[in-house]
Amino acid sequence: MIFFVISRNGFESYLPFATFPLVRLWISAGILTASELKDLRDRGADVTDFSYEIDLNEVDVIDDAIETIKEHHPDQVIWVER
Repeated sequence: MIFFVISRNGFESYLPFATFPLVRLWISAGILTASELKDLRDRGADVTDFSYEIDLNEVDVIDDAIETIKEHHPDQVIWVER
C-alpha cells in the first residue's frame, strides 16, 4: 500500500501505519521539515517527497502525481488524501 499525503492532517493519519515496512509514504513538498523527513528515514520509513507543493484543490496536479506513483509502484493500492 502507498500513502499519498498532501497535508499535515494527512500525514497525521498516516502515522499509525508508519511502522509497517510495506506501507510507503509519498508526500507533497512543504508538509514535513528536512529534519522530520530525515528522522522518518533514519527510523527505516520508505519516504518519497515530491519536489513541489501540491494543494488539495489541485485535482490535475494530484492526478499527475498519482500517475507518477503508479509508475514507481505498479499494481499497488494507493491511499490518496482528498
